[in-house]
Amino acid sequence: MDRSIRLALDLDGVLTEHPAPLAQAANRALGMQLPDHAFVDSHGCNVPEAVRLWVYGPGGPATLLDPAPNAPKLLQQLLQALGNERLVIITARPQRSQPTTEEWLQRHGFPPCRIVFADDKVAIARELGVTHAIEDSLRHATRYAEAGITCFLLTQDPAPPGESPFIVRVPDLSAAVQAILRLTGAPIALPGSGDGAQPRRRRIVVSDVIDQRARERLASEADVIEVDGRDKSALYEALREADALIVRSETQVTRELLAHAPRLRVVARAGTGVDNIDLQAATEAGILVLNAPGANAVSAGEHTIALILAIARNLIDANATTHAGRWERKRFRPFDLKGKTIGIVGLGRVGSVVAQRLRAFECRLLGYDPYITRERFAQLGVEPVDYETLLENSDIVTFHVPATPETRHMLDAQAIARMKRGAIVINCARGEVVDVQALAEALKSGHLAAAGVDVFPEEPAYQSPLFGLPNVVLTPHIGGSSREALEAVGEIIATTTLAALRGEIVPNAVNLPAASLHAPELRRLTQVAEAAGHLIAVLQPARPTTFQVTVHGQVASDIAEHVTAVALAAALRRWTVRRVTPVNARFVAQELHLFVDVRFDTGASTVPEFNFEVDGDPPHHVMVRWDHREAGIMEVDRFSLERPLAGHMLITHHRDRPGIIGRIGTILGRYEVNIAGMQVGRRVRGGEAIMVLNVDDPIPEAALNEILQIPDVWTAYVVSLPEPEGHPMVAGSAPSSAVAHTRLR
Repeated sequence: MDRSIRLALDLDGVLTEHPAPLAQAANRALGMQLPDHAFVDSHGCNVPEAVRLWVYGPGGPATLLDPAPNAPKLLQQLLQALGNERLVIITARPQRSQPTTEEWLQRHGFPPCRIVFADDKVAIARELGVTHAIEDSLRHATRYAEAGITCFLLTQDPAPPGESPFIVRVPDLSAAVQAILRLTGAPIALPGSGDGAQPRRRRIVVSDVIDQRARERLASEADVIEVDGRDKSALYEALREADALIVRSETQVTRELLAHAPRLRVVARAGTGVDNIDLQAATEAGILVLNAPGANAVSAGEHTIALILAIARNLIDANATTHAGRWERKRFRPFDLKGKTIGIVGLGRVGSVVAQRLRAFECRLLGYDPYITRERFAQLGVEPVDYETLLENSDIVTFHVPATPETRHMLDAQAIARMKRGAIVINCARGEVVDVQALAEALKSGHLAAAGVDVFPEEPAYQSPLFGLPNVVLTPHIGGSSREALEAVGEIIATTTLAALRGEIVPNAVNLPAASLHAPELRRLTQVAEAAGHLIAVLQPARPTTFQVTVHGQVASDIAEHVTAVALAAALRRWTVRRVTPVNARFVAQELHLFVDVRFDTGASTVPEFNFEVDGDPPHHVMVRWDHREAGIMEVDRFSLERPLAGHMLITHHRDRPGIIGRIGTILGRYEVNIAGMQVGRRVRGGEAIMVLNVDDPIPEAALNEILQIPDVWTAYVVSLPEPEGHPMVAGSAPSSAVAHTRLR
């Protein structure tokens, strides 16, 4: 359990209900015009001292406040986890209000707790060695942060850009207490939660239409909530408890949206690209972003061909006039594609499909794509040219590029001027790629003969300069919406979203590297890496300045990155109150000035090893050995182990002398803690030694305190690590009995 945390709680607005009734009472009784938030920080709001004494004094309105929901029980949990010496209420109420304040706390069933009255709360906190605080005043939270004290700010408002990482916004006291309990390693049992409560079922919000079979697949493991992504208020409400969000192109996943989704772990786009998702904001929040690249390439490519043919054969107008009973055969002048020059901008998945289909029409194909090799051009039968040459020589130009700063308005008025008079433009890529105003002007002037457009800068598109033009074929972004495409995209997104929520590495992540290792094998390795990160943060409870990973042996760089991200995230979850996942672990480390260093030693070992080291006094080290199938923690602080660490453990560092191990066993026996296994070791007789005890039962705080009182026991840690999946990796020939005494090398 982490003994480094010292916590300060505010009183008004944290342990009490919102103090708006205090301002309202002062306004009524004293004829004042105080805002409702005046007593959130009465000193900072310059409320006169006389008014503050009346409000907080005997019989004043503060005596009528109600406690915050479950506040007495939540305070009791904090006291059980931290102890009275590491928890204090620091309030800016006047010192003279102490008797009425203590009477109010006692009357409402709060457990006894030390209270300090001070206007300069941060100065007192620093004197007391406070490391964390819970506040509802932004001014006090900011001052705590400036002093390097992590402060939970109770607020529903999202954080503004650039806010200090030492300010952690949480919706209520319960959320703050959960975070503190997680940091201490204490069990979390919130008031009102019964022992027999069922595990929470995952919640997935779907804000755009997806394939029905994909929806059924999601519903087999999660609650699926369907909402119109254009209705912000309904979407934000649905996202409050959501674990995942699935969108297509209509829902805009902005930083503001993500601020309304505190539990969100996955955003999945059922399609190619992520241009409607703020990838930077998602990564900073630790949210994994998925898409389905290539699943709808055939559909989008064939839709492109359909638009070209619809224009070439005058299909839209011919169909309409024939339905109207007008036989205008002589008016229409369709043309053949054979012999025409068609320029394809972007030869990725969709552009390649278009090229393959167009070759059957005996066209000349020009292509522009600076990221495609000459060999790929040759395979597709496309002549590589620069962009200007393509524009100047093509009868039809079709775009198949993502929306990026580089491609925005790549077809503008200047580019259109280079095109042949009477040329045709097709855009099935992204609306931002073509300047629609310039396109509309060129179509009206006759410089361009026609256009086919499936995408728009803003979708849904209810207005556009292209609307009503007779030489334009428009469709509502249905290029990738064939039945087959929706089924393929839905299958990928449903399967990988559920896998990501289970903690598995998925191949279609946008903001994590692709993995060269099969998913189940990588999961076994990262599970142990996560345990190693957790353990090193237990050994070093104060946040270090460096986190070094040394990779020995032949290990692919992407595997090393996954291992590093998972271990770092696990450690940071104990070193900070920020929400940390492998997605944002490096970002959070950078914000907290924690230097992450990954080194490779490719020739050092035939069996790969990952060494995690942090600085401190003393520095600490955990090593994971991996035989490409199973992995295990095989070294702690330079002491090698015969068996990998797993399960519930007591780890001690002590001086090697007779009697210490026996005394520890006696203490655990008195508290009815059963020892399941033991590993002990030393470097030299009488020097530093380590002991790892696997236990079957929780170790009470009182037992741990007694162990720490034994002379020459320097440190003692209680830690739980997951049991490895499958058969644990064994180094050497460790006994297989449940209780084994093995010598550490």
